[in-house]
Amino acid sequence: MKARFARAAAIAALVALTMSSTVAAQEPVMEISWSTRAPVSGKVVDGNALVSADQSGGLFPLIAVDAPDLGRVGFSVRGRVRYSDVAGSGYLEMWSVFADGGRYFSRTLGTEGPMAVVTGTSDWRPFELPFFLEGAAPPSRLEINVVLPGSGTVEIGPLEVVRLAEAGSGAWLPDRAVGVVGAALGSAIGLLGALVGVLVSRNRGRRFVLPVMTAASVLGAVLIAASVAAIPAGQPPGVVFLLFVPGVILAMAFGASLPRVRRAYAEAELRRMRAMDQA
Repeated sequence: MKARFARAAAIAALVALTMSSTVAAQEPVMEISWSTRAPVSGKVVDGNALVSADQSGGLFPLIAVDAPDLGRVGFSVRGRVRYSDVAGSGYLEMWSVFADGGRYFSRTLGTEGPMAVVTGTSDWRPFELPFFLEGAAPPSRLEINVVLPGSGTVEIGPLEVVRLAEAGSGAWLPDRAVGVVGAALGSAIGLLGALVGVLVSRNRGRRFVLPVMTAASVLGAVLIAASVAAIPAGQPPGVVFLLFVPGVILAMAFGASLPRVRRAYAEAELRRMRAMDQA
């Protein structure tokens, strides 16, 4: 029983990490296929852009395109990348070029996730190059490059340009709030699962555990129902994910275990009463 809740705590912690990095986005407003738009640097191999560098490294332009309608919230260029024998810390970068001549970059310089640096060898993994406008006018041009400090080979799959959900699009939660709420909710489920697991394993806290598990089960069902309702309501994927995954965890970890926990407490109480009678 304790192991079940420990697993629930681990899953909830994973949900917290995942949701804290989720970026809600709309459907792609532009797709870039290397089969129809050859990269400026490198060559096309099996529909992917392949760039190789010697020990001197360098900046390798991939493509420069006129920006589509990107709204005033933000946008992201995303795709997949794989690489081999990359010396040092390389990265993918996007330059957002504005009508007034301003130029601003986004680079994959993180330590993990879709914005991690390009170093060593890796099989296909997703990457993202986001840019937040926060009400400013969108750029007129986008430039995508690969930057390598030394030798290595980098392969980039087709790209998508996605527009982040508008603040006034009817979303139940703003984009940035999804990550915060998801992290808080995931952490709370994990801590509650760990506490309940300890109490149940020691046959303590019956008056606390059973009502809490019942309430968590009901909340899980409500969240799942809300996630289903969110799809036809046109909610962004981040909101649907925020509702559905914690709902499933609550229903599975608490709802499915509730009958067993009730029996465990009842059996423990029966043993206690028999022990008192024998005494």
